[in-house]
Amino acid sequence: MRNTDVGVSPVVGVMLMLAVTVIIAAIVSAAAGGLSSTERKAPSAILEVHFYENRTYGDFSANAMTIEHISGNTLQTKDLSITTYFRNETGHVIKGYLAEEESVKVDSGKYSGVLFINDQNRFDPITLQDSDSGYKSWFGNASAVLMAGDVLITPAQYYGTSHKNLALDTILNFQTIDPAGQMNNGYRAGAVITVKIVHLPSGQIIFDKDVVVV
Repeated sequence: MRNTDVGVSPVVGVMLMLAVTVIIAAIVSAAAGGLSSTERKAPSAILEVHFYENRTYGDFSANAMTIEHISGNTLQTKDLSITTYFRNETGHVIKGYLAEEESVKVDSGKYSGVLFINDQNRFDPITLQDSDSGYKSWFGNASAVLMAGDVLITPAQYYGTSHKNLALDTILNFQTIDPAGQMNNGYRAGAVITVKIVHLPSGQIIFDKDVVVV
């Protein structure tokens, strides 16, 4: 009888170890499943980005940028970031980044968002404000929801006949001086700008292309 007892003890020990292993695996699996179920899913949308050397606004032209929502899910602009990469004439890659509501002062002394939704049915066509934040059509504002057919534009039309667009300079980070001591330059037709648009809650890239200035 004693020999039998000795033989049984290791078997019981192994069974207990297996049971504990199964329980731990089940706990880990449940935890992983819980984490995956809480992950944010990126919206699906088709976008087009354009850069212009001279876009016509009435009786003058200026450089400009547009982001057009072609089709797909609506996009909360406050949930998006826009990163750009541009190699200037001195060979330095200039990185621009936009992930919140930003504005610039235009010739009237008022402010406009660096990007705003050009939809006069939902928003006042005059987006100029006395304040430098808080207007509902500006990129990054909680009310600035980009839907299929909408276009985000830069406010070149508010600079009169000065042929400049400080909003585009802000987006591309052209106000800075590069390591060679030169202001960022070389923006013209044929130049290439890499654009990445990320849905921040999910961390997913929804647009990633090289865009040629026209």
